Amino acid sequence: ELDLLASECLREGVWEGLNPGELAACVSALVYEARQSDDAVAPKVPTGRAKVALAEMVRIWGRLDALEEEFRINQAEGVGQREPDLGFAWAAHQWASDKGLDEVLGEVGMPAGDFVRWCKQVIDVLGQIAAASPVEGSTVAKNARKAVEGLLRGVVAYSSVSHLGFCVLGIF
Repeated sequence: ELDLLASECLREGVWEGLNPGELAACVSALVYEARQSDDAVAPKVPTGRAKVALAEMVRIWGRLDALEEEFRINQAEGVGQREPDLGFAWAAHQWASDKGLDEVLGEVGMPAGDFVRWCKQVIDVLGQIAAASPVEGSTVAKNARKAVEGLLRGVVAYSSVSHLGFCVLGIF
């Protein structure tokens, strides 16, 4: 749904220089959607370069949203691009930065199943970003691959292997 935002972030170099954990945090905003809106509490986000990049992503989204409205794009369907959701940024950053599962889940208050599902979605988009990133001189592709490695561990990796095993056995 936020493919155009991802493309603009790549084109404008928003994610250049981010380490793998910071990149995972930013990419999580493209896929994560909170179950309920809670405007009273701002989500916890990483500081430094990741915070700056997330703010830039929201700014770019605002520009794209204004253009969609100005040119009446997607108005027939009543749907435009949803705003990036920063609610999983902290969890993605912490997990990709090699923090323990108990620590991450304790900080974000999310069920393990939801955490695994969102990590898998972030991993999928990071793979697409690695493939689509400019090759020459870019740190994005390399750090997207490293972020995938950081996210695809522990319970996230195990759930992928066990599900794949069940699929091979014809159970799913």
